Amino acid sequence: MARVRIRLATSGDSHALADLRYRFRTETESATEIRSRFLRRCTLWMRKRFRSGSRPWRCWVLDDGKQLLGHVCVQLFEKVPNPVNAEPEIHAYVTNFYVIPEMRSQGFGKRLLDKALSWCRAQGTDAIILWATPGSKSLYRRCGLVRPTDIFELRDGVAQTR
Repeated sequence: MARVRIRLATSGDSHALADLRYRFRTETESATEIRSRFLRRCTLWMRKRFRSGSRPWRCWVLDDGKQLLGHVCVQLFEKVPNPVNAEPEIHAYVTNFYVIPEMRSQGFGKRLLDKALSWCRAQGTDAIILWATPGSKSLYRRCGLVRPTDIFELRDGVAQTR
């Protein structure tokens, strides 16, 4: 097998990233959008956001020189300034974390996530948040993430405590 490396995504990766996004989301749920339409829409979205040096988005990919094998994306977002605590005024949202099935359980996902989390820490984030799938929770725990007790979310008009 070729050497697998982690690198920042470029806008040139957008179509491959859109294809991986489709694979990721349709592994557990049926698509409601025609594949070709989704790929066009998602490719344009990613091309705009994953340009070199773009902010607030970053995306790292697993690349074996022939194809992309996985990815993780991070979006930074600001907090309202706080005059009471000397806490950082930026959060990070980790999303779209995926490794193709045939490359799982080999440590690539952990390496990819570690890269994203290290970058988040280097940006001085106050908190790093994500929504976990059932299969990813043990990896997130091994990487130091914990389930918060102080977050609420509203989906489809129904409040849920996390």
